[in-house]
Amino acid sequence: METKAEYRTHLKARRDTLPTDSRAAWSAAIATHLGDLCRNRHFRRIGAFWPFGSEVDLRPAVTAHPDWLWFFPRVASTQPPRLVWGSEPLEKGHWGLLEPALAQHFLPPVQLLLVPGLAFDEAGYRMGYGRGFYDALLAKLPEEILTVGVGFEAQMHLPVPIEPHDWPVQALLSERGIRWLIDRDRE
Repeated sequence: METKAEYRTHLKARRDTLPTDSRAAWSAAIATHLGDLCRNRHFRRIGAFWPFGSEVDLRPAVTAHPDWLWFFPRVASTQPPRLVWGSEPLEKGHWGLLEPALAQHFLPPVQLLLVPGLAFDEAGYRMGYGRGFYDALLAKLPEEILTVGVGFEAQMHLPVPIEPHDWPVQALLSERGIRWLIDRDRE
């Protein structure tokens, strides 16, 4: 069995090899599914992330819905891992990620939180980059905030090692659409 660090490297390399044109088309499809979800649920406050490397690009959704309130994470602390949340304008922050220039919310003031990852399993557990930012956040979120793991279908249904501090998301969103993982969210 490879270590978690080796597995992360493998997952990132696997995502990086997905064709650029396909990733762009899949990101556009994800943006469409996201728009449908938000309209159906009357969500107008969304916690999102700007793409890092070969991640899903949510910019088409942000651009298509300028009247919605989009909140993005900013690294407040690496030890312990802590994010703060704000809206645009964005600037380069930790690891070259685009982050809000002004972020003042310790918990995102959203109805829907989109969660990135390298891999997601059938139960909604995810493997991220290993720094613990989203696990720490998911542990503190009010339960009325819907959490959705976002990735390409090639990142879904993969084995994810689970530890006691890991928190699952409630649904998964890929270019194929949304998959509910918790019955109460099918309403």
